[in-house]
Amino acid sequence: MNPIMPFAVLVLLASPASAETWRCQVPYDEVNGGGHVTLADDQMVFVSDWPHRAPETLKCIRSGLRSECMAADLAANREGGASVFAKLHSIVWQKDGGPPTTITTRQISAIFEDHDDGYAMAEAFPAPGYTFPVTGCKTD
Repeated sequence: MNPIMPFAVLVLLASPASAETWRCQVPYDEVNGGGHVTLADDQMVFVSDWPHRAPETLKCIRSGLRSECMAADLAANREGGASVFAKLHSIVWQKDGGPPTTITTRQISAIFEDHDDGYAMAEAFPAPGYTFPVTGCKTD
């Protein structure tokens, strides 16, 4: 038997556990409106129960038991500068491979002014954070 074969089998058996996708409920609150979230190692999709709110898809990077997910918008302002608004979501996965129980969110925003050959930060706003529970998680 090729010595690489047992190692390859172990890798294949271990892969699905780390690549699971979870679908969880998000209880109603004034910020999220309730809904559900689909969580994977590389992506988070939040679908609100509010019909006017489009689904939010965020790119994620997972390192060990932690995933950091981000979505950002850049908009030009009237003075030739730009405004940046970002949402950062931190997910802590359970050691036993189960789904997370909460998601912590921070909303970052800053205004940049046109400055010589680039941009300079003119104002940064505090990043209010909040944590919301996820419940009823099931693998997809």
